Amino acid sequence: MGLVQRVLEAGGIPTVALSMIPALTRAVGVPRLAGIGYPMGQPLGRPHDADGQRAVLRATLDLLATASEPDSYVDLPFEWPESPARARNASRDFPPPPIVELLKRKPWLLANLYTGRIPHDEG
Repeated sequence: MGLVQRVLEAGGIPTVALSMIPALTRAVGVPRLAGIGYPMGQPLGRPHDADGQRAVLRATLDLLATASEPDSYVDLPFEWPESPARARNASRDFPPPPIVELLKRKPWLLANLYTGRIPHDEG
């Protein structure tokens, strides 16, 4: 991500990253970074919380608008509404995606993902 952002910036296109692991993201040298303390996989917020997601997106884009120079970093002021343990366990209430079920039954198909071929169940 940092390399792509640096290339875009060199071409005159300002960029901003939103990260749940800001220390790691800063280490790769992104020009502008908005850090957020949300669970992995949910950088904009909870599913179906359109207002909350818009607020995170606006705050991230505000950094893009206000940080005139690269190497800008801000911690966004949003807090996840539940404990980290509860957030990790929330997905247990939903069935896994079909690709996960397939790879549990046929783990050797995982190599297909690395080559760009999406495995599918042939019966």
